[in-house]
Amino acid sequence: MNVPILKNNSIRKNRSSIEIIANILEIAKDGAKKTKIMYLANLSFDQLKKYLNFLIDKKLLEYNPNEKKYKTTNRGSEFLKMFREFKESEIAYREKLSILEKLVL
Repeated sequence: MNVPILKNNSIRKNRSSIEIIANILEIAKDGAKKTKIMYLANLSFDQLKKYLNFLIDKKLLEYNPNEKKYKTTNRGSEFLKMFREFKESEIAYREKLSILEKLVL
């Protein structure tokens, strides 16, 4: 596994596309400009353009040209809700797995 080392010597796991999408949608919940999304989601400009176009195409994000802001749609909010539920299930799974491992190892 390729795990980059950050400047403060902490280890960071690469994010999945789904995690990046959820991050963008969370940032854009109340509307956000491209620069804000790029910096808060920690994406390059090229990565950002690809994700924004993809999310608009999938109707998870919309662009308001008057405000020059991107905003999460209702469909995007549903995605976020399901993503949060998934992450909660994943955490519960890991906790139970850890308990089971302690019992047998």
